[in-house]
Amino acid sequence: MFNIEYQTKRRRDAQVSKIDDFPQEILFEIFTRLSVKSLLRSRCVCKSWKSLISNPDFMNAHLKRNVLKNACDYLVIHTGYDVSGFSVYDAEEFTKRFDLELPRPKHVSYAVYGSCNGVLCISATWRVNLASPIYLLNPSIRVFKKIPDCHILQTAHFVTLGFGFHERGDDYKVVRVVRFPRKKDFFAVEVYSLRLDTWRRITATPPVSQQARFPQPKCLFFNGFLYWITVEPSQHCTSIVSFDLDSEVFQKIMLPDILFGVASVPTVQVFEESLSLFHQRKDDNVWYCDIWVVEADTWTMNRTIRLPRCESVAWPLGIRTDNKFHLVRHVRNMQRDPIMVLCDPVLRRAKDTGISLSYHSQFVDAYRESLILLN
Repeated sequence: MFNIEYQTKRRRDAQVSKIDDFPQEILFEIFTRLSVKSLLRSRCVCKSWKSLISNPDFMNAHLKRNVLKNACDYLVIHTGYDVSGFSVYDAEEFTKRFDLELPRPKHVSYAVYGSCNGVLCISATWRVNLASPIYLLNPSIRVFKKIPDCHILQTAHFVTLGFGFHERGDDYKVVRVVRFPRKKDFFAVEVYSLRLDTWRRITATPPVSQQARFPQPKCLFFNGFLYWITVEPSQHCTSIVSFDLDSEVFQKIMLPDILFGVASVPTVQVFEESLSLFHQRKDDNVWYCDIWVVEADTWTMNRTIRLPRCESVAWPLGIRTDNKFHLVRHVRNMQRDPIMVLCDPVLRRAKDTGISLSYHSQFVDAYRESLILLN
């Protein structure tokens, strides 16, 4: 009996030795092509594989290869107003993969405020007070982090959140904007650093009036900047406010003149690797979507899409990296829940995904797989 166990151990040790002798540079290239699920399994094979896969340089290389795929991997869909969880769907097959739930107070609804490198920034909707927790979540490895409470908790009104990656500092940042209605300096801004795990208040504030609204819960992160749509009710004027994660300065970007004073608020997105606006309008009982893009610091009309009947561009059902985007198909007379469809603006086709959405909550976001740890 002892001899059999001894021989089995020797064979196992010999196999591990052969694995360890495999050139690390070749393993590195192979592993960067694997899914996160396969990599998590591979970490259990031997110590050297676990060490390689856990290395920050490898994590960054794996993420960069995923970015080059030019497609999102998964959709995150809020499951309803009175539910804290989100459902994750495959972005190509539209099959449900798993559910995500976060701890929350009773009757509090969460929203995704930003998505970057496979990490989501999630907090309560803008209806909730400042004490609501903020979470960073990596669904690929089922890891979430409740970030420390902010410094400004009293007498202020919550305005919005932003989330993105500061490349030069190799750091993830959360930007929080609040309003003090009865003070001269009516805006205050705090920036959270994941690397330092601390908040700090900055002097920069959004270049908008005290009455300005941030009507859409989600910000856009693109090329080192955060972008929000803002509305000035007194002037019937819509604009974009940007925030540079490097210099930590706000700027205002005016919209095309033709969109001045329009009733429907456009959404800011990325289309064909450019900052863009999606504006929905109705003409002769037909819905259209105008897509504007920034070219040489100037807004240019890229194309106009005639939307399928009974559908609307529903924020924040965003644009995929292959420039297809998600719409909501509202059923006549609201006889059943809306359905999410995938629209191809080039072929002018809309594919039914079979995913039902709640009338109370149509929040949908997308993310790529990543191994990014939140510590």
